[in-house]
Amino acid sequence: MKLYHGSHDGQLTIHEGICLAEQESFAEQYAGMNGEVFEVELDDEGLNVVDVPGYDHDTNDCPADDAEYRAARAAEGADVLRYEDEDEMGREHTCYRLVSDRALAAAAEAE
Repeated sequence: MKLYHGSHDGQLTIHEGICLAEQESFAEQYAGMNGEVFEVELDDEGLNVVDVPGYDHDTNDCPADDAEYRAARAAEGADVLRYEDEDEMGREHTCYRLVSDRALAAAAEAE
């Protein structure tokens, strides 16, 4: 699965909690004017991708942004959290957060 990450500092570090978008345009928004967009290949075969509640526009909150929430879902067996998010421009999109060592091992910068 091809996903995209927008980095403010122009570097890609695949880590627990990294946020990946399905469309490059959303990663561009997250990267900002001085950032960079990276294409990430996620081999999701065999990974437990769990749909979770997404972004709450009224509270500007997303449960998967919270490290404790992600850790609890990982302890329950989740590898990737998938949810509906919203960028700073109010555009909705699907976001993927990697939460397990298995998911981190299955992700790499696309060549």
